Amino acid sequence: MNQQEFIRQLQDALVRLPQQEKQEIIADYQEYFRDGLAAGRTEEEIAAALGDPRQLARELMARHHIARWEDRKTVGNLFAVVGAIAGMGLLNFLLAVPFLFYLWMLTMAALASTGILIGGLVLFGTLACNELFGWPAIHESRDVRAIWSDFAQGGPAGNIHIRGSNGETVDVVREASSGRASIHIQSSDGTVSLERNASAALGRLHIKDETGQVDIGGLDWGPSRHGMLLTGLVLMALGGGGLFLCYLLARWTWRGLLAYGRYQLGLLDKARGRDD
Repeated sequence: MNQQEFIRQLQDALVRLPQQEKQEIIADYQEYFRDGLAAGRTEEEIAAALGDPRQLARELMARHHIARWEDRKTVGNLFAVVGAIAGMGLLNFLLAVPFLFYLWMLTMAALASTGILIGGLVLFGTLACNELFGWPAIHESRDVRAIWSDFAQGGPAGNIHIRGSNGETVDVVREASSGRASIHIQSSDGTVSLERNASAALGRLHIKDETGQVDIGGLDWGPSRHGMLLTGLVLMALGGGGLFLCYLLARWTWRGLLAYGRYQLGLLDKARGRDD
């Protein structure tokens, strides 16, 4: 292969490089050929020593993308480095497939951590603003506990009794003396009872039919304000911790990737008989 053919193939393989950088590389290799010719070597000998121009172009592209990543660390530049290193040999290509999957998983973990952190911040900030400034309004009447408490503190007029034509009954009762509130539903299929004492934070559910019965005690009546605040803090801790871990993994990843890329380029340089 003579100088003209070598330079032509090198130019074709460097088509994705910026024009100015490509011209500088071509000028360097033209100068390399001139120096070799002045030393008494033939164009074919110089081209053979340089190796396959397409492989040389892949090495130059890898150096270019590594330099771009070091200048500006973006996700696009990182994937460009991975692609450039993968193009330097079959083994690198095979290693790039699981590595790209790892990068995808790391990206998804970072996005999930960000969502958890934002959710915790929104929940914590909403409760904190409501507590300090009364805004935004939190409609506690939608909370089962608040509804039940309002009913338990109501008067006798709050009692409800419904009777069906086939013996079905629904009773919603508050006992004025004890403050105990209950809901009792009965039909031919069985009964359902839900009750809570005025002083108790927990309730009791009783279900009975022809096949058996279920009795559940210790029922909570919905999330408390303190519970929601704690949930917000836990979400912020999980999201922030996850993001920090993803940052550390990403940092170790790009350092290892660049070290591996330089190592591969160094091996190729030594195999070509020159040490940069």
